[in-house]
Amino acid sequence: MDEHGRKARSAPRAPFARRSPGWLLWFDAIRALEAQGTWRREDVALLAQYCRAVLTADEARRALDKEGLTTQTADGRAVAHPLVRVAREAEADARAAATALLLTPASRRRAGVDAVPDAVPDWMPGVA
Repeated sequence: MDEHGRKARSAPRAPFARRSPGWLLWFDAIRALEAQGTWRREDVALLAQYCRAVLTADEARRALDKEGLTTQTADGRAVAHPLVRVAREAEADARAAATALLLTPASRRRAGVDAVPDAVPDWMPGVA
């Protein structure tokens, strides 16, 4: 119970719409962090950054699957689609946040945390 007599929530409110991919990712990540004993409420901002980066990368990759990796300029030259850069940067951001949160196998090994299997869950696209 909190100071007002209400039942305390174990996880902070997700900054995503209920039952959306972001909401599901948020709570899956918290469960993984709790299972390995590394969840701290002060990591909320970093977790939000991680979730946004994963969602951005996933959205960009889905769009690239439909639109292709290249696009044409006004003069007809083929160039990399702008979403390639968006996806790569978001994946790098997700990887950095996942590492800081100890969500990657390598970061857990370095920190001596071994409660979570080394397989990357399917809800962590772009993180290896």
